Amino acid sequence: MTVAKSDRSIQAASARADAYAKINLTLDVIGLRDDGFHEIRSLVIGIDVKDEVRCTRRSEPGFTLDCADSALCGDDNLILRAGTALADHTGTRTGLKIELLKRTPLGAGLGGGSSDAATMLRLCNRLWGLGLDDAGLAEVGSSIGSDVPLFLSLPSAVITGRGEQVELVSLSWSGWVLLVFAGGGVSTADVYREWRTVDSSQVPGGMDAAILRATTADELSKLVSNQLQPAVFRVSPSIARTHQQLQRLGFGPMTVSGAGSTMYRLFDDKNDACHIAAEIEHQGLDVATQVVAAPVGQGPIMMSEED
Repeated sequence: MTVAKSDRSIQAASARADAYAKINLTLDVIGLRDDGFHEIRSLVIGIDVKDEVRCTRRSEPGFTLDCADSALCGDDNLILRAGTALADHTGTRTGLKIELLKRTPLGAGLGGGSSDAATMLRLCNRLWGLGLDDAGLAEVGSSIGSDVPLFLSLPSAVITGRGEQVELVSLSWSGWVLLVFAGGGVSTADVYREWRTVDSSQVPGGMDAAILRATTADELSKLVSNQLQPAVFRVSPSIARTHQQLQRLGFGPMTVSGAGSTMYRLFDDKNDACHIAAEIEHQGLDVATQVVAAPVGQGPIMMSEED
């Protein structure tokens, strides 16, 4: 763990940053580990769906969390767990008021909670003048959630182990992602419990090298895969039905992201993506759509000297 000399950022009263979401271009489930987690390999990219996290110094120790959705303000929120873990790890006692502007849907397979936690670690690191590098923050992050270290390494990375081991990679492709939000969220734990070995044998894996070389959305779309998708469909038959409807209506290949309820399709041209999104909306299905840029990386930290 590298600790750099503290700078004037320790004097800042507040800091804010965007927490970008992700999609899984591949997700290979290798099997169940001795520790109860599943061994995975996944190629992940950041997408321009983002929450906003703001931290402001407070005179009292500890943390408070404000969010329009009061259900997200409990002690089990990954943001609070991240702040507490970093404070305990470094012996910091400076309190913070945290404000969360939540835009990433819950249970959508987009990693919103883990991204918020990683952003919290980055903000605390700057506000407290800790000078930890990304490896140091990832060490703390991995104790909070398997996906947290990933969000310190966007725009693109391969994750292995239970998801905490991260290798930075570079895609040849950049473009647009059509997201289709199919109803409510899905429990990640439920999906992994529903995974069967046969799910991985039926879906190709090991596509990383070819994906990194792909330069067009059509080429890339032939390579993406998610070995958790059959389990998602078993947990949520309504998502399975929506997927079937989209395929039957001719809207092209749709892939579930991670263990969530979001499906996506890749495009080179934004207008083409927006046209398909509008066509889907006009079908009267119980879905919402969004077109976003990808891949994207970490949002910059904005510092303020005033409360």
